[in-house]
Amino acid sequence: MRRAVLLLLLVPALLAAQTVSLSAWQDGSLPLNHGWRTQAGDNLAWAQPGTNDSDWTTISLSAPNDFAGWRWYRLRVQIPSQHPPLALLITGGDGTYEVYVNGERLPGPELLSGIAVTNPRPRAVPLPPVSGPMEIALRIHIPTTSMFIADHGALRVDVGTVLATDRAHRADRSSRLNKVVLGVGIHLLLVLAAIAVLMLFWYQRDHREYFWLGLYLLLLGVSSGLFEISRVGFIPFSLNWFVNVPMVFLGTIVEIEFVFRFVGQRVSRSWRFCELLLFVPPVFLLVPAWFGFLSRSSFDVVMLVLVVPIGIGLPVLLLLWYHRGNREAGWLILPSLLTVAAEGMTVGGIVSTYLAWRPGMLLERRIPLGLFALDPFDISDLLFQIAIGVVMFFRFTRVSREQARTAAELQAAREIQQRLVPLELPAVSGCRMQAAYFPAEEVGGDFYQVIEQPGGATLLVLGDVSGKGLKAAMTGSVVLGALRSLAQESRSPMQILSRLNTQLAQSSDGGFVTCLCARIAPDGTLTLANAGHLAPHRNGEEIQIDNGLPFGITPDATYTESTLQLSPNDQLTFLSDGVVEAQSPTGELFGFDRTRDLSTRSAEEIAHAAQQFGQQDDIAVLTLAYSPAEVHHA
Repeated sequence: MRRAVLLLLLVPALLAAQTVSLSAWQDGSLPLNHGWRTQAGDNLAWAQPGTNDSDWTTISLSAPNDFAGWRWYRLRVQIPSQHPPLALLITGGDGTYEVYVNGERLPGPELLSGIAVTNPRPRAVPLPPVSGPMEIALRIHIPTTSMFIADHGALRVDVGTVLATDRAHRADRSSRLNKVVLGVGIHLLLVLAAIAVLMLFWYQRDHREYFWLGLYLLLLGVSSGLFEISRVGFIPFSLNWFVNVPMVFLGTIVEIEFVFRFVGQRVSRSWRFCELLLFVPPVFLLVPAWFGFLSRSSFDVVMLVLVVPIGIGLPVLLLLWYHRGNREAGWLILPSLLTVAAEGMTVGGIVSTYLAWRPGMLLERRIPLGLFALDPFDISDLLFQIAIGVVMFFRFTRVSREQARTAAELQAAREIQQRLVPLELPAVSGCRMQAAYFPAEEVGGDFYQVIEQPGGATLLVLGDVSGKGLKAAMTGSVVLGALRSLAQESRSPMQILSRLNTQLAQSSDGGFVTCLCARIAPDGTLTLANAGHLAPHRNGEEIQIDNGLPFGITPDATYTESTLQLSPNDQLTFLSDGVVEAQSPTGELFGFDRTRDLSTRSAEEIAHAAQQFGQQDDIAVLTLAYSPAEVHHA
């Protein structure tokens, strides 16, 4: 208590005198913010005790100043003959000052390049064991960039015992840490949420909205965290400027991509133009602003003009989409409004800075929570994280159910297709057969069957169902079931096609099926009927046959038969249109001529050649070599 009283008695003397006396001081600390003389420029001789600074300007360090470039500060202090070890507690941007006492530079503080300086933070600088008059000189260099002046102009000096200054230093560091620990924790949660969402994207690659949301959360968490840490001086200000600020613009671009992807809309040209404009500040204005060629206020205006209208426009667009019946858009309205609230607080803070607008200054105040504190921005980010987390949980649950249903359908389609395109063909007397099948997707629409009929004849059927997936597989299954039944009735190819068309035309829901049916009698008689499919080849030449309508177009379609006699070693080639319609990267079709030239090769060679050329559709090839009185296993 006695020491506190002594300090209070000394304060008026410190405020009034140019030479400060600490003769009655034993312990504690005192501010040394008044009576300083300052001069612009840089001359190391100004550190010497005998420097004539009578014509220098006398200022108070506690008064706001925007001094940039080189500047010196000097103060004379009277130290009593007997005193405990003393130290200065200097609050300023680390890397912006050096300390001299009686002409000698003190170890510790040093001038650094502008890229390494920090926002103001206290630093304890032990004083040498001096008694009597002591002249303190501060050599200051504030980078000329307007960005740095706006955030690093503060300067404060206190003197006290080593113990007192160390306590004050540690207390201030703890206070600064407490101010940001909750905010940094919130933004760390954002980063963890970003990782979780990116993992969802890895799990559901076809839902790119997860990628854009994960990237947005990552940018928001990292940029806001950097801002928090930089503001209290724990990291260089340049990290905030060259990392955080570009992330703000990039995050806005990513937000646009996420919103459009989430609601299933294409990004329009006007929004693409907005994205292009958002690249301008970080690419073209960031460095000029750092070096002072662009004022802080001008840069802030550019930021507000670009970011704020987009932030407001997105929820308006979501409301419009929701009004038009887009349910997905409704889910994002609340998170987007929270983003707008955060941007509104940013605007209020910027306006209050330049116009001294008191209501806006409230947005800059931290909300105390015991030893800790939260920025209004932190609360907005936390609420956004909760809202978007709920939205994405329900979205992921729904998508997972849809994927499970799709996977089940795909598995069912695969099982059906295994019956439509058998891997092994049955042994047929007098024929050597091969088959090859390359689907364009996981489940294709082509099918082929080899069925023995009563009396020793063999029925070959090759077809193509319009569409893909389970629907096409189910249609093929219907064809296969009816085909097997009709084949056992010893019906001719023409009759089989007519009955199949009647059944499919009655149950068709808009699709169609092409089908080629061939019957080979034991004596080599080949009977063909065609429903819109490619004609087969015989020994490298296309067989001329009548072509009827595909199944499912009209129940009144009629089909005719063509008959020819096979000779020993004749080769027949049946194929789907996936061979002819294969397309090269330049747009050239595989075509009928290449197909004819390759038709005498094996089924595997023909299918592989078309696939390598540029597969566009399912490829199915079935070849048959006629060898009477022989039994061959495919």
